[in-house]
Amino acid sequence: MLKRSAGAVIAISVLFATLGSVVLAQQQRVVTVKELFATNHQLEVEAGTEVVWADPHFERVWFPRGGPSVKPTDAGLVTRLDTPGRYQGAFTVIGGHSARDVYSMTIVVKGAPR
Repeated sequence: MLKRSAGAVIAISVLFATLGSVVLAQQQRVVTVKELFATNHQLEVEAGTEVVWADPHFERVWFPRGGPSVKPTDAGLVTRLDTPGRYQGAFTVIGGHSARDVYSMTIVVKGAPR
């Protein structure tokens, strides 16, 4: 009986670990420069999403004061979008584009506040 209980605990632990990974994966969106240009500089995400500007061609990504913050990480620049709304931001790219080109972008965050 003890073996069976231990097996059930391990199975439940694996299930929760797997479900946790799925939930975390759904809350992260990796964005490339190519994708952002293809969507006319517009993104739509759910509240609670972490956007990773992972393309090495992103030189800078920013939002006006009071907007979401952008932080550098090993994975790229990261923005956490917890509050629903419409956010205007900007980005610059390197490689094939003039360093002086600043592109505007719009991110729509849908869903309930987290």
